[in-house]
Amino acid sequence: MKQYLYVLAATLCLLAACKKNRDEVALPLSISGFLPSSGNPGTVVTIRGTGFGTGIGNNTVSFNGISATVVSVNDTVLIVQAPEKGTTGPLTITAGNHTANGAVYTYQALSIHQVSPANGPEGTNISISGAGFSSLEGPAAVSINGHPAIVSNSNDTLLTAIVPAGAGSGAVEVTVNNTHASGPVFTFQSITKIKPATGGAGTLVTISGTGFNTTVANNVVAFNGLPGTVVNASETALQVLVPAQVKAGPVSVTINGQKTSGPIFTPVPPPVIRTIAPLSGPVGSIITIAGDNFSSISDEDTVLLNGKPLTIMSATSQQLTLTVPVTATTGMLRISVNGQAINGPQYTIQALGITQLLPDNGLDGSVIVMKGTGFDKIAANNHVSINGLAVMVTAATDTTLTVTMPAGFTTGSLNVSTGSLSAVGPLFRRAGVSLFYKGAMASGNVRGLVIDSKGNVFTAGDGHISKITPDGAGSLFAGGDDRGNTDGTGVNAKFFAISGMAIDAQDNLYVADAFNNNIRKITPAGKVTTFYAGLDFQPKYLTIDAAGNLYAGSDYNGVFKITSNGTQVTQVARNGISSQFSWYNGYLFMSNVDGAIELRLNIATGENLVFAGAFNQGDYIDGPKGVGRLNGPAASTYDPVSGFVYIVDSYNYSIRTINPNDGTIGTITGAEGSYQPFRGGNKNGTLQEALLSPTSGSPLVVDKAGNIYLVEENLGQIRKITLR
Repeated sequence: MKQYLYVLAATLCLLAACKKNRDEVALPLSISGFLPSSGNPGTVVTIRGTGFGTGIGNNTVSFNGISATVVSVNDTVLIVQAPEKGTTGPLTITAGNHTANGAVYTYQALSIHQVSPANGPEGTNISISGAGFSSLEGPAAVSINGHPAIVSNSNDTLLTAIVPAGAGSGAVEVTVNNTHASGPVFTFQSITKIKPATGGAGTLVTISGTGFNTTVANNVVAFNGLPGTVVNASETALQVLVPAQVKAGPVSVTINGQKTSGPIFTPVPPPVIRTIAPLSGPVGSIITIAGDNFSSISDEDTVLLNGKPLTIMSATSQQLTLTVPVTATTGMLRISVNGQAINGPQYTIQALGITQLLPDNGLDGSVIVMKGTGFDKIAANNHVSINGLAVMVTAATDTTLTVTMPAGFTTGSLNVSTGSLSAVGPLFRRAGVSLFYKGAMASGNVRGLVIDSKGNVFTAGDGHISKITPDGAGSLFAGGDDRGNTDGTGVNAKFFAISGMAIDAQDNLYVADAFNNNIRKITPAGKVTTFYAGLDFQPKYLTIDAAGNLYAGSDYNGVFKITSNGTQVTQVARNGISSQFSWYNGYLFMSNVDGAIELRLNIATGENLVFAGAFNQGDYIDGPKGVGRLNGPAASTYDPVSGFVYIVDSYNYSIRTINPNDGTIGTITGAEGSYQPFRGGNKNGTLQEALLSPTSGSPLVVDKAGNIYLVEENLGQIRKITLR
């Protein structure tokens, strides 16, 4: 029995060996490459390919017909020594009846054995190991994919070279004494662009470039150091999901430890919808979506109606224009910008719809033209309302309605119904310019203007401070015509040339008493005390920060910070101040009237840069930093409701806006919306209709609702610019 088992085992082993040999021969025999491709006799050469098997005796390797000694073998790698009597020529492998021919092996002293790292971007230092690099006739020359590289270090067996810009992927080559050696392929890494370049967590970003690894896990992508999730990879493109809590910074790709930096990815908030008009209409209608954080690159915006995409005709960061296709059906609108989505209201496919309001803002009694489709030509058959309040229709066609805004209306959608159909219209804003006060308290040399938490407006100039209640009734609050330097309550106090004024969260007033060289404080009850006395300069204008610290500006001595307890004064800027300036989030915003620019001072660092406009290039242009222009910018104030800095643009007779984060300039009202310089006047009405007459010294202020009050001392009045 035991003998039978021995025979059976031997038979099985023989069958297994035979099967193994048959499998080895059956595999395709091929040579994919070898390294080094040159060298002296005895050089160890590594051959890569397939079908080599595992037995050293199964393969015959020859160099130009001369057999070589096989040192090691597996199915994909053969290691041999270049034969002593070999000559330059092709390398050949024979296994059984199969032969595979490789490239030429060159017998010479110069050879490249290894390159490390085998991948990287421009500027990477690569180490080239081999032999024959030294020469008395000249240094070794290195190229990558045919592009010359700088050799930073060399000896007979090692070269260090710097990968040149734009090299691309290709063989590393070394030339010594006109002798040439070719080494392995160096994979050149680069990032040419990212799309999109803005977004948020979860945005799918395509990174285009070269030298990426086709295995997803082998590409490490980071957004300003935070790892992203690679979901797809090719040699020229990676698709990556942006990580949570991403911050603005460069995108990088690391492969085999070699890092390549690319363009900056900037996180932006999800899109915001302000208005959509119309919200109903027939197929073929044009829909305008106003909001924020859209992409001006239209293919980065997606708008779905009832789950189906709409065609985007135009796109800016604040407006998308689309058409309703013939296949559209009533349903919800959904806006997505670079993977960040927001749901909008329902859009109804029907004949009745409101497309536009002209103008889109006004006050009681304003006449508005509503444009749209499906209106009844008989005015009385169209019922218009805003926030439930009826609006009178005075004229009608099938595409226009003329309406008059009722007394006491509030901002809301202007809606219409006729017959069995109803349509939601665009937002109509209660906004416009009206007279708030006219009289002596807005005349003369008024340079200070603040508003308290109850809506009382205070004006200051010369030796007195006046108070105007929300209903427009004015009275003397402190000081009077007699000049002096006396503390007291109300009219018993004396000032000498009040200029700027500020107010704190407790409704305490602070005034720059210029000719007394001090800062005075007035409580809501009218009690006047000296807050800081004996300044080395004449304080002209004041602003206050969130912590209650005061900033006093002077004509020639710069800007000084006075701590909230009045114990310390430090200089924060050296430029003179000739109009009201403002504080926001650690910055001071200061105008240069004649220079046509707005400066932004970083209080912590002292950096003081041109932030909006262009020096000595006065004009009337809205736009981003570098494009927008001012013309005589003067008093400024920050509005926490809108997030903008408001500017009196005195030569343009307008109120302008500046985004305090990026310097973008806009316009609120003035010049009848014409954008024509020096077009002033005294006309109330909608924001587009109004004419203003401020001077370079006219102060302005915003109330807690974000409405603006502007002094026009030449007209002896204060205008209210209603925005909400």
